[in-house]
Amino acid sequence: MLGQRALSRAEVTQRLELRGFQPSVVRAEVARLERAKLLDDAALARAVCQAQLRSGRGRRALTAALRRRGVIRAAADLALAEVDEESESPALAAAFATATRKHKWWRRLPEERRKVIRYLLARGFSLDQARRALHENRRDEPHGEETDDAGDPPGLS
Repeated sequence: MLGQRALSRAEVTQRLELRGFQPSVVRAEVARLERAKLLDDAALARAVCQAQLRSGRGRRALTAALRRRGVIRAAADLALAEVDEESESPALAAAFATATRKHKWWRRLPEERRKVIRYLLARGFSLDQARRALHENRRDEPHGEETDDAGDPPGLS
């Protein structure tokens, strides 16, 4: 089982129980694996958080992934405490870039901006982070608000 990928204590317990092992045997095997350092929920939690951040997901998505994997709460809390706004900003930037590629008219159409925000919320970022990303990126574009239908600044037609 552990040759494929790292598993949490809960995942190993569940898999062994599904294979028909008695609860006492499962507890003993899980304890043996922990003593051998083959099961480590804290290391797994950190790895899951890093993988989620690399794939452009925010704190809420990290929390959900840790719950799905059955990581014990103490290990999940420690891993989440290591995730600060600085480590989350590249993930937000990547998710924002993906959203704005999908919704090219986000600068001028309110419905497109709402779609960008919904995308960021679905990726696990807070509403404040999504709004801040919109606001900061609108300022980066010269003449971001002053364009005609072709996307050119006024007077260049």
